[in-house]
Amino acid sequence: MEFNFKKTMKETPGSELIRIIITNRDEYQEAAIGAADIELARRGLAQDELEKLKTRDLWENGKTAFKATLPLEIYWKILSFLLPGLFQLILAGYFKANGYDKKASDVGKWTISVCFFT
Repeated sequence: MEFNFKKTMKETPGSELIRIIITNRDEYQEAAIGAADIELARRGLAQDELEKLKTRDLWENGKTAFKATLPLEIYWKILSFLLPGLFQLILAGYFKANGYDKKASDVGKWTISVCFFT
């Protein structure tokens, strides 16, 4: 039995169609992506608007990946070393919540170095 993607995509909200085509493209079958693309065109979303959304999505993903690899600045290292304890947990949580994964990890490393230093 063949699944009717055209019917499903006609009932799908526009924001979900855009998410299917751009954000989660690798999670869908080609037939579903094609049906979503056709439905967006039928609803009047121009191809150039879709390209702008794709470009913005790629830029956002690149920005997120870049933020995740930024190292901890020296002044945070010094503060983490001089003020062990709750400050480091708060700082690491702040960095992690804002997408700075490496900085959060580095705060943890500096916390451990304080333990070995003292």
